[in-house]
Amino acid sequence: MDTNTNESELTDKAGILFSALCCIHCMAIPFLIIFAPAIGQYFENPIIHMLGMGLVIPLGLYTFISKLKVHADKRPLYIGIVGMIFLIAGHLFHSFLGNETAEIIEIASSIIGGASLIAAHVLNIKLCRCHTCHH
Repeated sequence: MDTNTNESELTDKAGILFSALCCIHCMAIPFLIIFAPAIGQYFENPIIHMLGMGLVIPLGLYTFISKLKVHADKRPLYIGIVGMIFLIAGHLFHSFLGNETAEIIEIASSIIGGASLIAAHVLNIKLCRCHTCHH
């Protein structure tokens, strides 16, 4: 793989990393709250959620839209937008309802959203590596 390919995949790889961290964060919070409440409360802070979404969503939009010029396949963009909607919906459920059901919905939505974003970034990398792309 040449240097241009590595550089062109950088935003997708960053998106995969940050989306995976979101998923791990969401899966770990319930266990942390049970087994280490002081640490769990820190990681449940809304600022962490806003920072995560503030990083993952713009990075995803930039990556998916800029790579459309390379491979013209809209699937990563559509899958990524679905993932972003799940992330935002989960956060809104938690913010406005604030009960246990809302927390479960937030965790499930965030995991689905993060997994969708990971899938979109992986597909984006594969499409850019194909023989029809011009690097």
